[in-house]
Amino acid sequence: MRSDVQGLRAVAVLLVVVAHLGVDVVSGGYLGVDVFFVISGFLITGLLLRARERPEAPGLGGALVDFYARRARRILPAATVVLVATCGISALLLPVVRVGEILTDAWWSALFAANIRFALVETDYFAEGRPVSPLQHYWSLSVEEQFYLVWPVLLLVVAALAVRRRRDPVGSVQHVLTVLVVASLAWSAWATYASPDTAYFSTLTRGWQLGAGALLAVVLHRRTSSGTPLGGRPGVLAAVGMLLVVSSAFVLTPQSPVPGVVTVPVVLGTVLLLLAGALPGGADTWVARGLSLRPMQVVGDWSYSIYLWHFPVIIVARSHLGGLSPAAVAVCVVAIGVLSGLTYHLVEQPFRRRGSRWDLARWAVPMYPAAVVVLALGVLASQTWLDHRVASTRSNPAVQPADYLDEGLSADPVRALVQASVLAAQEGRPIPGRLVPGLLDIRRDTASLGDCDYRTGTRELCPEGDPDAERSIVLAGDSHARAWSPAVRAVGERLGYRVYTLAYTGCPTNAAIRLDPETGRHWDACEDFVAFTQETVAELEPELVLVSNAPLAPVEDVDSGEVVTKGEGREVYAAAVDRGLEVALAGLAEHADRVVLLANTPKLPREQAVCLSRADDLGDCLLSPERGPRQLQRGFMDVATGLGLEAVDAEKWFCERRRCPSVVGSFVTMRDSEHMTTAYSVHLADALSQDLGLGTDPSS
Repeated sequence: MRSDVQGLRAVAVLLVVVAHLGVDVVSGGYLGVDVFFVISGFLITGLLLRARERPEAPGLGGALVDFYARRARRILPAATVVLVATCGISALLLPVVRVGEILTDAWWSALFAANIRFALVETDYFAEGRPVSPLQHYWSLSVEEQFYLVWPVLLLVVAALAVRRRRDPVGSVQHVLTVLVVASLAWSAWATYASPDTAYFSTLTRGWQLGAGALLAVVLHRRTSSGTPLGGRPGVLAAVGMLLVVSSAFVLTPQSPVPGVVTVPVVLGTVLLLLAGALPGGADTWVARGLSLRPMQVVGDWSYSIYLWHFPVIIVARSHLGGLSPAAVAVCVVAIGVLSGLTYHLVEQPFRRRGSRWDLARWAVPMYPAAVVVLALGVLASQTWLDHRVASTRSNPAVQPADYLDEGLSADPVRALVQASVLAAQEGRPIPGRLVPGLLDIRRDTASLGDCDYRTGTRELCPEGDPDAERSIVLAGDSHARAWSPAVRAVGERLGYRVYTLAYTGCPTNAAIRLDPETGRHWDACEDFVAFTQETVAELEPELVLVSNAPLAPVEDVDSGEVVTKGEGREVYAAAVDRGLEVALAGLAEHADRVVLLANTPKLPREQAVCLSRADDLGDCLLSPERGPRQLQRGFMDVATGLGLEAVDAEKWFCERRRCPSVVGSFVTMRDSEHMTTAYSVHLADALSQDLGLGTDPSS
């Protein structure tokens, strides 16, 4: 192994670690991953080309078996150890609500599909604001393994076909690879513009980076094989290359449109560094000598283990400690170093050592299923401990209004339960043992929209409640409306209304259209859906329209068309969304007997489930609604009443005098910080129908 390449690995992993530790000066340190991609493509392709030309080289099948056996020895042992350890330490230290998701992340990572998993998470509206998974860094391993599932086969097949046609096999590989690199770079530029969240994790958008290293390996191999002397000025190339890599890490930020064309400099810089080291005199440049220093060699040797360990250590420590102080950062650095050194010497090296049994393909290839079995045992152990943590509170009873008969509770049973729950929290009563929904399942507790999930592009109507009823209710809005849908469906079933839920997550029913949260540009899909909502209400002419929106930003002012953000001041933003809501409600009121705004579901400063996972009693999770969203929601109510419409203040069903218990009776009211759970939504059905003057279930 070239010492300058090992040193370059050290540079890459140090950039990544420093960035993840929160050193703002190196804001683009995540580009170390791009450096790794180029190095990996360069080394693996060179290995394949040399192996193919050995006199004793096996056939196509044998070459692929040898390649994947080598990858198994290199990747699987350490990756599996870190996966199992992360599952275990998460089950011990992190809130139970997070651990189930981490165990799921581990499965995706073990199957080399973590990039797909995290692309889905990044585009999940209900995952916004959640802590980062300690296994998120496994996405890059998945990209590499997906690339190497295809690239060796393609390389060997192209070479074999060229030989059969009496053409230069390496030249043919070079031509094919050039086309693929250009195509991947073009796709990367487009996808990063059109869908940056998914593009970041995509193998198709990252393939050109691996391909750039592979292309350099092919070019060098072709020139060496033909006896063409290599020429150039390695000192200049190395200096320019290092400048491009380091400056990119300092210039780019987490908001930069990665992995599009902005990553070309760091990829080009890495290619230049690799090329410089391959030229005559390349090992004697000041850059190569610096990269070859003993500390850089040690970090380069340990770079894979460092990359695997650094992220779980940082994320778990940050979550468990509530942040990273300078002392905690120092402890994290020491822990990363110790764990990485042990893993390198005790796990990596034994499996890679020449002459060991693992050096044989028949032992190495079965590592893939063996790694899955080992992870399964680790996940089972973690899940068992998790169940134990949850079961430890099973005997604690739920709060009942009867516990506080002398406290003058409301005659409304729903409000009385909220009031009793506040009193129980103030007394420090224990957390009930049988919460609804359970903490382990709460983040999956999203109200179903069935065939009418309008984010998919459908424009069908799905009558629910009592589908055969003559009277109808339309529930419109964003994710807040979706959260109300179980309650409204229950009202329809009990009182005889057809219910249509016109909810589009992240897109309020408001003429001030929100910008696309992924791209930051005009959101055509949202604008189309707001228009569809108006058109549908005009066609249905329902007895009742219920509207529920969150105050989301930024938006386009309905009168001026200018973009308005919350950062421009609450008054400016409030005026824009209030005006947009006014236009939307007025349009709906033209075609409905009644329009009612469902407002003021509280926005809490913490997730109730995360708080309950760590709390000693209910008092630890007695929260207050955030002031800004509360004021905006109350402004929405003023808009409705100003138009002569009705508004329902929902805060009374969640809080008492701005004190919001995380558990009401046995219900956890919120699945996250602002969306109610489906069970609690159904629980509110009768209270909602009474507030709307519709009555209650005749059979109750």
